[in-house]
Amino acid sequence: MNIIKEKPFEYLRRMENGEKFGEETVKNWYIARAFILDKLRDVAFKPSSYAHLHVVVADDSPLMLSVARQVALSAHYLNFEEDNSTCHNRTVITIVSQNPDIRKELEKEEYLCNLPKYCKFKYKDAAPENSDSYIDIEIHIVDSFTKNERAENTFFFSKTDIDTWKSTKSNDSIFCIDTRMAYFANKVYSLGAVIDNLPAEDIHSTKRYALALDVFQHVISKTPKTMIEEEAWKDQTIVKENLSNIFCADCFLSRMRGIQLCESEDIKKKENLWEKYNEALSKSEHARWVVEKLIMGYSPLNAQQRFKDECLFYDRKKKEQYRTGLKKKTKNPAHIDMCSYADLRRVNPDNMKYDSFLMLAIPKILKKVNIS
Repeated sequence: MNIIKEKPFEYLRRMENGEKFGEETVKNWYIARAFILDKLRDVAFKPSSYAHLHVVVADDSPLMLSVARQVALSAHYLNFEEDNSTCHNRTVITIVSQNPDIRKELEKEEYLCNLPKYCKFKYKDAAPENSDSYIDIEIHIVDSFTKNERAENTFFFSKTDIDTWKSTKSNDSIFCIDTRMAYFANKVYSLGAVIDNLPAEDIHSTKRYALALDVFQHVISKTPKTMIEEEAWKDQTIVKENLSNIFCADCFLSRMRGIQLCESEDIKKKENLWEKYNEALSKSEHARWVVEKLIMGYSPLNAQQRFKDECLFYDRKKKEQYRTGLKKKTKNPAHIDMCSYADLRRVNPDNMKYDSFLMLAIPKILKKVNIS
C-alpha cells in the first residue's frame, strides 16, 4: 500500500482571533512529533506494571516546549490507574526553566494551553496543584536537573539531541505525516448505528462488537484516501477532529507494544490479548483524548454548563444540540466527555463504546498498513 503523506498542522488556527500560527511554531510541532515518536518508540508498559515514563526537557525554548507538548500528546500507557483520590503511573514531564512566567508561557495555545489548569502541576518547591487530578500527565517545573543516564524510564532531551537526530533524517520524514492509520481511525466513527445500537451495558464484553468488527473489516479493505479536504478544513472543528485522529493513531504502536509485553505471561493467542485488556486500553485512550482536548483548547463543562446539561435530561434531542453547540464554540469550547473514566460512565456511557471498539480495531488497522 502506498504511503499517504500530508501536512495537516498548517490548518490549525488560533481560537482568539482565527489567525495562523507562526511558521516557526508549526515547524516546531512537526519536529517535536517526529522526534518524540522516534525516541519513545520502544516505551511501553503492561497493565500490571508499576513503572512510569519520566521525560526531562532541558530548557524552555519554543522548540523544547513543543517537545513537552508532544510528550503530553503521545505518552499514554496501559498501566495508568485512575482513582478517586490518587492516580498511579502518570507520565511525568519535567521542564527546566528559570522563567518566573513559565506557567503563563505553557498555557499559550501553541504549547499546553489548558492542560496545566487541570493536571497535577508542581512549580519548584511549591505545593503541587491538582494533586487528585484524574489526568494521566503531570508537569514539574525545576531550576535545574542532573542528568542520570541510568535512571530507568527517564529520558533527558535537549536541543543538541534534536539537532543530532535531525542530521540523520530527511525533511520529508519530519515535515510530512503518514495519515493512513488516522484515516482508518476516523472510519470507526463512520460506523454510526452499528455501534450506537449496542447497549451501554457490558461495554468491555468484546463479543458485542463482532458485527461491528465485520463491518469495519470491509471498510478497511478499501484503499485509504487523503484526509485533507481544502473546503471542509476551513472549519476548525473539522481540523481538530482530524488532528485528533492523527494523535490517536500516533499511540497505536505503543499500545501494541504494551500488549506484546503481556504475551510471555499469557498462553492465549495474540489477538485475544486485545480483548482481554480491552478495559485497560479503553481507559488509556480516554485519558489520552482528554489531554489532547485540553491542549487543543477545550475545557470540561463548568458548573453552570453542567447544570444546564442536567436540566435537559427530559429532552434527548435538546441535550445533544446543547452539547454539540458547546463543542463547536470558536472560543472556549467545552466537551461533556472531559471527565474521569468513572464519571464518563455516568454522564455519557454511549461514547465509551467507541473507545472499546477502536482498541479492538487497532490490530486490524496495523495489519492493513503492514505493521505487526
